[in-house]
Amino acid sequence: MNLFGLTGLTGKVRASKAVAAAGLLLAASAFSACSLFEPSPPFTKSETRWADREILFRDVVHHEKSMEGQRVVLGGKIISVKRGTPESLVFVHEYPLDKEFNPETDRASRGDFAIETDLPLPGDRYKPGHKIEVIGEIRAPITVAVGAHRTKKIPLVRAHHLHAQAPAPPPDPMMMDPGFMDPGMMGPGFFGPGFMGPGFF
Repeated sequence: MNLFGLTGLTGKVRASKAVAAAGLLLAASAFSACSLFEPSPPFTKSETRWADREILFRDVVHHEKSMEGQRVVLGGKIISVKRGTPESLVFVHEYPLDKEFNPETDRASRGDFAIETDLPLPGDRYKPGHKIEVIGEIRAPITVAVGAHRTKKIPLVRAHHLHAQAPAPPPDPMMMDPGFMDPGMMGPGFFGPGFMGPGFF
């Protein structure tokens, strides 16, 4: 029996298993990081039942007086945030919502609106450019400045439930840490003679 040949084959199998294990570890890490920050519907069914999904933003704009007091679901992208104590205002560029209540930013917008709230507004979520969704009650329009000498009226929603885009996930430390890979692990000697030769598989 060729003990040296058997030992060499065993070493190859062990090396192969080590590489496979490392690959699975990295894949699992990437999957867990993605699933942790994967978007989810911002509101529960019980929360959305509070509002009238049939009322669209165009209805609010065209019938502002008759819409006061109506409960709606709206969304878009944050333009700016004016934090106050206790009331804050979030100015939003409107976009239609899909079935999961996420703003469809590839579709046409019909204008801007503001959200009034006394809920906490974490700075890493509620900032310009982030998507936002609100379930709330239509209030009387407010007047905002447009440029130096112009103003316009925009709809105001008193927030009942509020959700904004989460911050980007942090880098995976396993992928970023230079010390994760042993300097010699992938060195010239890692793939020894015959490593992938006949009989490896």
